[in-house]
Amino acid sequence: MERPSCMILKLTLDLPEEQPYVRIMRLLGRTLLENLQVVDQDIDEIELVMGELCANVIRHASSGEQLFRVSLEYDADRVVISVEDTGAGFSPAQVAPVGSERPDFAGQPERIGGYGLRLVELMSDRLEFQRSNPTGTTVRAEKLLHYKTHADAISARGLRAKPVGSASTG
Repeated sequence: MERPSCMILKLTLDLPEEQPYVRIMRLLGRTLLENLQVVDQDIDEIELVMGELCANVIRHASSGEQLFRVSLEYDADRVVISVEDTGAGFSPAQVAPVGSERPDFAGQPERIGGYGLRLVELMSDRLEFQRSNPTGTTVRAEKLLHYKTHADAISARGLRAKPVGSASTG
């Protein structure tokens, strides 16, 4: 049975399939986690997961719109990273084995690769792949969070996202 969510923040961005946006997403995720006082190891692992997932879209998706969507959902006890593209789509079973040669970007020689998704799998507490309709793939990686102190964890549990459209009046 899943426990009720304690959402702190959900951030969704539509980004161009260009390398500079990988760095932006990594830094954005890091800054938010540092502000919540998450332990450095979790921050490093989440930054790596986010970077690898975004880099894979840029390297492999080649969607018509040249855009992809990244969602970061922060709960008090976990962060969920979803990366969705509208490329040709793939199944994890189709991915060449880790350490095998594969084509690189146009005009570049072949490269040894396949380490990115394996790292994502190792750093995530849960990893899911879904086909997006009509084309593309959504990858969802979940990582449990640990805080620097017990007080930081309690503080995170006290944060709540306001429902969309809610406003307070004085």
